[in-house]
Amino acid sequence: MSTSTKLDVTNNPTLNNGQKENTMEKDKVKDEKELIKVKESKFYELVDWLEKWGYKVIDRTKESKIKEIEFQAEIYPLSPYSSGLNTPLFLEFQNDLDDGFIIRTTFNLDKDIESHLKNQKDMARETALTYIEIEQLVLPMKISMIKSYPLINLYKVVFYNDLKRQFFYDCIIDLVNSMSLVIGKWDAKYYDVKPKSAPAQSEEKK
Repeated sequence: MSTSTKLDVTNNPTLNNGQKENTMEKDKVKDEKELIKVKESKFYELVDWLEKWGYKVIDRTKESKIKEIEFQAEIYPLSPYSSGLNTPLFLEFQNDLDDGFIIRTTFNLDKDIESHLKNQKDMARETALTYIEIEQLVLPMKISMIKSYPLINLYKVVFYNDLKRQFFYDCIIDLVNSMSLVIGKWDAKYYDVKPKSAPAQSEEKK
């Protein structure tokens, strides 16, 4: 019968408190290193899937200045959005998420649309209504969003245990489609909103 080789330091009477703490710390470091290896393996597996599906992927891990991000890849959509932009998505493994990762993208309101909105009668009301309409479109797709005008951060948390290719592919497509919906909704608002009424012109003298 096999026995565990891991030392149960909490119930070992031969070790003093200092030795127990030291052993527990070493076990913790070992577990963290093993977890990082698992994350790294999964990260590059996902990158390989994306590249096989035709996506342009750039590994930004070494360039990331955010210490919480352990692995990061920049992903470009297969085709530009209706606005003509090719806003990237990001695949991120973070140190506060042991068994999952995040895919995200950021919508930045076009300056022309922002300027146009400022010229309307009730900008705050129209902006709030647009956010509500966007949530009604995006949230049913199980995409989360953080609003910080003029930005909208779209993201999804995915757990990688038993992750299937089809599910991951669908998550990427859902995120891209949610970005398209956000762009389309703001474009529609640009054409729907009427600017502030100009002063009525006096009738021409006969």
